[in-house]
Amino acid sequence: MHDRFSHCMTQIDKRLQKPLISLAGTLVAALQSEDAETALLQESGQFIDQLGDTLSLPHDAIMKLDGIPLSERKALLEDTLSELGLEGQALDWHAYPERAMQFQNRIWQHLYQRFLSNHQALSAHVELLPAPQLDFPRPIAACPGSWVMLFVESGQCLARMPGQELVLGEDGPALLLMPPESELELVRSPHGHACSLFSNAFFPRENWQPLLPVSPRDGVAEALTITDPRMAEYICEAMRRIIDIAHSRTRHSLSLHLNLLEQVLLLCDELRPTQQEEALDRRVVAARDYLLEHYREKTTVEQVAAAANAAPSTLNALFKNQMGENLMRWRDQLRMQRARELLRSTSKPIKVIAADVGYEDPMFFSRRFKQLTGWSPSQVRNGTTI
Repeated sequence: MHDRFSHCMTQIDKRLQKPLISLAGTLVAALQSEDAETALLQESGQFIDQLGDTLSLPHDAIMKLDGIPLSERKALLEDTLSELGLEGQALDWHAYPERAMQFQNRIWQHLYQRFLSNHQALSAHVELLPAPQLDFPRPIAACPGSWVMLFVESGQCLARMPGQELVLGEDGPALLLMPPESELELVRSPHGHACSLFSNAFFPRENWQPLLPVSPRDGVAEALTITDPRMAEYICEAMRRIIDIAHSRTRHSLSLHLNLLEQVLLLCDELRPTQQEEALDRRVVAARDYLLEHYREKTTVEQVAAAANAAPSTLNALFKNQMGENLMRWRDQLRMQRARELLRSTSKPIKVIAADVGYEDPMFFSRRFKQLTGWSPSQVRNGTTI
């Protein structure tokens, strides 16, 4: 995905009358110094404006680095260069445009995921311009534990995923839900049409699990076409309100943001009232419901299997095939979702939160939390995730 994105950016650079502003040098300075943030915020805004990108994200909040200790900024810089096999001189936009864009894109993903982890939900409005306007791909990645929801309001776009290309909006408004650790790239449709869409990344609440789609068969993602005009209008209105609320930064903005996302999930569930349950084996449904009710308790695969009236080995394999995780890891994900909510919305000590979600040993809870989310509980609580 990065190669296609970089190639496209090279073509954009060649076709514009003046070269794109390169953020690579400013990013390096910002990651190495306490004083470079103002320039970074200014240039990142100019970069987005010059591309004609109407992405409605608070990019200034995402690119804000003053919450990250200087030592961690430098570690992020060194790790990113090492991951890409780059050295500082390879970040010159004019000499190495593809490498510079790879670097910019990778740092953006780090900061995006940091912002998402701190806020639980992040939404955007995107407009893909019609031909012959320049086509600027949007790479999207769901970090561990988070989902991505795309809603095409009008027009068409192409979602490129590993081993698959999916046209969204071909038959009207469409919604696509992608599970954790998915990667895709949004580009203009092959026919060059304009497209208006909304992108939402979020960590689901524990009670949302029955509303989330099961793992796609054979790994092939499927979008839900919204054929009912009223439903399409309801979803579109919710998406627009999400964007407004995301920028309001009022006292209850996060709760309202998450409530609107839940409304969209409920509306989509109304559009497929039986498909979700029919797609799941009855034993998987029974196991899922048992875990949703008892995930705070000490449970074993054998106990869950008994509740689902299935053999443990058969149920575990079936559950992993249909839900994307084995029984105990799925239960632990539920625990971490609840723990994340408590860390962000309460002042309870971490050891109390650990007990609330089913862990007697707070040290083991902290290790497990970091394994499954990529962050420590204290990083999530203090807003210092990278």
